[in-house]
Amino acid sequence: MEYILTSFLLFTAVVRSNPVPAPSSRSCTDYTVPVNITSLNLKWGIGPLETNEDMAAFNAEWGRRDSASVFHPVLAPSSNNTPETAVYTISGTYCEPTSGGNGTVLLASHGGGYGRNYWDPDIHPENYSFVDYALAEGYSIFYYDRLSMGQSEIISGYVAQMSNQAAVVTELIKLIRAGTFSSPPSKVVLVGHSLGSVMSNVVLHTDPELVDGALLTGIAYEANGAISNQVKQNRLANLYEPEKFGKLDGGYTVWVDIYSNIENFFKVPFFDPEVAQWAQDHQEASGLLETLSVGYVNVSSPAFTGPVMIMSGEYDFIACGGYCPGFLDLEIHDVFPASKNVVAYVQPNSGHSINLALNATGAFEVMGNFLKENGL
Repeated sequence: MEYILTSFLLFTAVVRSNPVPAPSSRSCTDYTVPVNITSLNLKWGIGPLETNEDMAAFNAEWGRRDSASVFHPVLAPSSNNTPETAVYTISGTYCEPTSGGNGTVLLASHGGGYGRNYWDPDIHPENYSFVDYALAEGYSIFYYDRLSMGQSEIISGYVAQMSNQAAVVTELIKLIRAGTFSSPPSKVVLVGHSLGSVMSNVVLHTDPELVDGALLTGIAYEANGAISNQVKQNRLANLYEPEKFGKLDGGYTVWVDIYSNIENFFKVPFFDPEVAQWAQDHQEASGLLETLSVGYVNVSSPAFTGPVMIMSGEYDFIACGGYCPGFLDLEIHDVFPASKNVVAYVQPNSGHSINLALNATGAFEVMGNFLKENGL
């Protein structure tokens, strides 16, 4: 049976947030790598968006109660669709412990509105850097900018979507396993946030043999993304901030202001306003087709046997409509029927951006403990 994203068993909550010990010496190298991908892609089904009036009209149509029957911005897949091949340039950072590494590499994919710095923010890293936590626990990590984000290659927002973004993840796994960035690892674990979790889940469906485990955060299997997008009141990125996003076409959007950011990604009062401002100052655009294509991908992963943790903040507005308890335990065993250990965890006092909540290191500890308990 196919499961299309439109969830989770509850662990004991870790509320506290202990500072992450900074590695005595970070061994990190930035890379720009070409990836040759093949993916079966959706097609954009309406005209380009050129003004914020176009964006407002798009938002209104997307949010209609009868949207599914009257609004068709994406052409449905057909038997005529053929796989497309492309070579894209991806920018990422590989970090490893200076000594005592455990042989496992984490491949971290960020979500919408962020770049790779979601995993390693330069504001109070002792409280918010997942990279520092991973290194201190003996893991190596490769974290990167998704297509059109940060320093990675820009492609049209009417082309970027879950299928080609997931194909990038697959190729990055192959590069990691081939020893491109360091010695070939013994194990590879996918770590995702939001759209990055969806992409990672797609890989568990298409190429399960490449992956040993997964930590999927900010994801739910009954999510209604249209609600969140109405709250964001999206604006065209290239008009909102031309100096930063001027090279993007009308297929990319940003939320309207910092308060929309807070409502969607944080939870009042469980965040530091300085960190929310950092997120606003460092925001990346989100692709319209990227978001819409989530509803078309198959995340059912019957052949994946490794352990999977699905984590979401208690008040995750994007994944759970604002409250995850009682919602996150839906269908995970159907999505991962062969997993040796599939669990879900609701991180208390947190919104969608778990890594930027006041108790972020508590969430990191839960993730790390899960990996260790499962031999990763």
